Amino acid sequence: MPPKHAHKPGAFDPGHCQDRARETELLDHYWHVQQQERALTEAHRWARQARRDAIYALGASGIGILLATIALLTGLIGV
Repeated sequence: MPPKHAHKPGAFDPGHCQDRARETELLDHYWHVQQQERALTEAHRWARQARRDAIYALGASGIGILLATIALLTGLIGV
C-alpha cells in the first residue's frame, strides 16, 4: 500500500478507501467473510428451531401414547 493509504495492521475499514481495497481484493474478501458469518448464524438459528420443534413433537406424541394407554386400561376403547 502506498504510504498515504497506510493503515494500522488489523484495522481495515471497508468504508474507507474502497477503491484501493477493491484493487487489492480486500473488500470482496471482507464481504465474503461477512456473508459466511451470516450464513452460519442463520444455520444455528434454524438448528435451534428444529430442536425446539422436535422436543415439542416428542412431548405431544408421548402425551398421546399415555392417553391412549389410559383409555385402553380403563376400557374406554372397545377392542
